[in-house]
Amino acid sequence: MAVKSHHKEKTQIHMTKKCPYCYVYLPLKATRCTSCHKRVGEVDKLGFASKPFDLTGYLIAIGAIAVFCIFMWWGFFRE
Repeated sequence: MAVKSHHKEKTQIHMTKKCPYCYVYLPLKATRCTSCHKRVGEVDKLGFASKPFDLTGYLIAIGAIAVFCIFMWWGFFRE
């Protein structure tokens, strides 16, 4: 006797995914765009590939903000 599951099974409705950077159609298993060579993630419900988390970009932005704050303190607030 089969037991029915109340969980919805994830069905794949897309045949391809679109690069979020250059809008080129890619195969579902692609990890890099063939046109712009950027990393892409899994397909979302609209058919676009998700943008993967970019740790180096966030670290560079945090470092730049810290350098700017130190410069502002050095230039205007020290006595």
